[in-house]
Amino acid sequence: MPYFLSFESFAGCNLMCPECPMGNSQIKRESRRLSMPFFKKVIDETYRSLYCCMIYFQGEPFLNQNIFEMIHYAYKKNIYTIISTNAQLINKEIAKKIIESGLNKIIISIDGTDQQTYEKYRKGGSLQKAIDSISYLNKERGKSKKLLIEVQFIVFSHNEHQIDEIKKLGIMWGADKVSIKTAQIYDFNKKENLIPNNKKYSRYVKDGENWRLKKKLHNRCLRIFGGAVIDADGNVLPCCYDKSSTHIMGNISNENFKNIWIGEKFEEFRKQVFRNRKQFEICQNCNE
Repeated sequence: MPYFLSFESFAGCNLMCPECPMGNSQIKRESRRLSMPFFKKVIDETYRSLYCCMIYFQGEPFLNQNIFEMIHYAYKKNIYTIISTNAQLINKEIAKKIIESGLNKIIISIDGTDQQTYEKYRKGGSLQKAIDSISYLNKERGKSKKLLIEVQFIVFSHNEHQIDEIKKLGIMWGADKVSIKTAQIYDFNKKENLIPNNKKYSRYVKDGENWRLKKKLHNRCLRIFGGAVIDADGNVLPCCYDKSSTHIMGNISNENFKNIWIGEKFEEFRKQVFRNRKQFEICQNCNE
């Protein structure tokens, strides 16, 4: 059984990030909330093996009104919970609910140290709202610091000059940690304009006229043996790179999760990854 799972709490977003398949409308799923019964069903089946529950996938998790109940349900089962958010919806009231839910870790995406740089990627977003959210969370958690606050900075060519600055500002704003992340770029025609000049912060290298992953794509994968993703429709997916739900292993509305996890379809997918991983488009952006 898996030791980690990701749940798409909401298929939809309040921002329009150009390299996010949800933000740029590349994902064709209808905007919908993951239902609480679906969430409980999977948690009840898997909590004995689960170490970590990531209650986010595509979309903005705080658009699901049941998100606090989901967090608390996993919390009561002694599962470590994580959420990643653009933090545009976090006010004093939401911050209080987050702390009360028992959430262990929140990742707040801030990809620029000024509004002009920030909104080049977080289109429709406010840098100040994201900064304020950290302040609200800090006030609510007090000295206990049961919630870990992490600022995540995705590196592009337009913001790579701010890496040193975000490391300092993130801590000054009240975050416990600042992480620097390489960007997944889906539109190969845009790579030239988006990939940073500093090769350390790019997952791609130029190969003649084309771009390719810096790391060699080996016929192996740990993720598909350690966990899976459940999208807002209840589909079980092999990993978080299956953004558009192209490889559906089963659906929890009519099957038990365990039967899907050890089922013939999932087992065959794992075998195919070890035989020829390059055949799967979802693996083309994976750094593992």
